Amino acid sequence: MDKEHKIAEFKLNTSSIQDGVYILSDIKNDFESLYLKVREKEKRIYSDVELRLLPFASDDNIHKAEWNLRVQSFNRFKEYLNIKPENMNILDLGCGNGWFYSQLSKTMNHNLFCVDINLAELRQGSRVFNSKKLKFIYADIFTVDFPIDCIDLITLNASIQYFPNFKRIIDRLSGLLNDDGEIHIIDSPFYPENEINSAKQRTEEYYNSIGFSEMSQHYFHHSLKDLSAYNYEIQYKPNTLINKFKTMFFINDSPFPWIMIK
Repeated sequence: MDKEHKIAEFKLNTSSIQDGVYILSDIKNDFESLYLKVREKEKRIYSDVELRLLPFASDDNIHKAEWNLRVQSFNRFKEYLNIKPENMNILDLGCGNGWFYSQLSKTMNHNLFCVDINLAELRQGSRVFNSKKLKFIYADIFTVDFPIDCIDLITLNASIQYFPNFKRIIDRLSGLLNDDGEIHIIDSPFYPENEINSAKQRTEEYYNSIGFSEMSQHYFHHSLKDLSAYNYEIQYKPNTLINKFKTMFFINDSPFPWIMIK
């Protein structure tokens, strides 16, 4: 299947648009309501002005240090895309407000699909970025009948931890990809098997501390062993000697790996 045919095949029904968002699934508010309350508590609900800047956060952003690390992850991925052909179909699952692809759209020519089940953030992203290159989509990835074999690349940018079953989500996404397609998992933790339980405990303690203990039931911990069933490469390793050397000079980088599954 050639590139032009694949792009033409991935069409969305314009009659499903509401407030700039394609609504492809029944709207479920329970998780979104909880998630937004947690984000508000953490001061991660951003104004339109701040959103336009991300990941290059303003000095007033209390999470600026964290965003500085994500800038480096973003720049690495952007550099990687520079070696790829133009006009790819690229899908960001768990996109939130869409800052990741909005930044890519400024300098790259791709068909960018931002998918989430957070309607509030999708609406904000559609309103703020308003780019013809971007499509904001409310969809449950497991139930929506996306066309298969027409996606060139899928990203999960700080979102894989919200999917309980690693194999189920990767197998589902693999079915949407063309033969040369890739899945990129960025800025999410993976743990050795013997550290999973302690990581779960830390998560529970954190959400208890901010008054949202129920959120720990929606945050999942995946192990490095989960990757063994797939053809994968680690594009960025946080624990290399050079990164440890950088920290000696207060040059920090993302503590999370960048994993590509082919």
